[in-house]
Amino acid sequence: MELLTIKGTNLNTTVYRGFASIKDIAHISAPDTGNQDKNPDGLQRGLREKHAQDGYNYAADAQKVPDEPRLWPEVILSVRDSSVIDEPQPVDGQPNLFKIVVHEDRIDKKLSPPQISRTDGNHRLFYGEGHPKYDFMPPLDISTPFSLTIGLTPLEETSLFVDINDNQVKMNTSHLYHLLARVKTSENLAKNKPTVWIANKLVTDYKSPFHGIVYLGGEKEKVQGLERRVSLAHLRTGVDMMLKLSIKLRDFEDIEDKHVLIRTYWKAVAKVFSQEWADQKKYLLLRGFGVWSMSIVGADIIDRCISPNVIWDQLEEKMASYLHQIYGTVNWDKSEGDIKGYGGRLGAKVLADRMRHFLSDEGVDMTVLAHGLKSLY
Repeated sequence: MELLTIKGTNLNTTVYRGFASIKDIAHISAPDTGNQDKNPDGLQRGLREKHAQDGYNYAADAQKVPDEPRLWPEVILSVRDSSVIDEPQPVDGQPNLFKIVVHEDRIDKKLSPPQISRTDGNHRLFYGEGHPKYDFMPPLDISTPFSLTIGLTPLEETSLFVDINDNQVKMNTSHLYHLLARVKTSENLAKNKPTVWIANKLVTDYKSPFHGIVYLGGEKEKVQGLERRVSLAHLRTGVDMMLKLSIKLRDFEDIEDKHVLIRTYWKAVAKVFSQEWADQKKYLLLRGFGVWSMSIVGADIIDRCISPNVIWDQLEEKMASYLHQIYGTVNWDKSEGDIKGYGGRLGAKVLADRMRHFLSDEGVDMTVLAHGLKSLY
């Protein structure tokens, strides 16, 4: 396959831009779909079937509506394995016109990661070659613009994916937060997106009760013996609530201190609410509004526990004693409970207010306690 392209610079990245049929672009490329177990470094989120089907139909019907202009933005491909193409060659001495030969016989679509990755546009291309099983036929022999990068590292490509989906489209998903943690340095992420840093730290910290149970995006698979009961997006929102509502958390400048305090609180929650924590099918505690309501309560409990006479190695037990005060005030049972109509941030606040009503009052005076907190690292 020969692609005629114009070589140029898109912001600060060298690209080769051209036009080709959707079926041809789909044929030589493949998605690098994230999967926490099989492909943890994958790029794309899980496929949304309806989105892909709509893309096929939108393109397939374009020639049926000549009076209704249709177009879509260029798809972005990344050549990860340069052996599947020849070195781009200038055409007719033109400085910016290049021919790229793609060797289709060298491309194995079963490889993971793919040799030519779809940095952006996977849903538009997914059914481009047709799919008899779902009656998406014929293949889309209709022109589409593309932009091709060559030789980017997987990390650089991931960074582009994040920029496209965060800075421009603001798609705040679990997958996006996970990718942000991968492409940003820890210091950069801690400074500019502290809630994302703490949420990801709660996932990766083996001392955290969230370790191994958080859905990070990508394909959803049922893994034997492992249930991912919480989404990273919901957890990040909960962290954001705690940081905004807790006076004492704001008094600690070190983000690691904040993380340890939040982790200690959730360890106490997992202990006191052990039944609800362990069985997501029966209980709603770890649903989005459940995590948020417990986060709101957590801000209050942290403020009550941080005092000049705190004994750091007893902090978890002290938090647990507060949680015992509210245990039973909400029935988290999915079938028999009293919270079926609750949801979202408003529902979380109502539940949190109900629970906080049962917390005993305790005066707290703040002092500099960060040094002692290091013993919990």
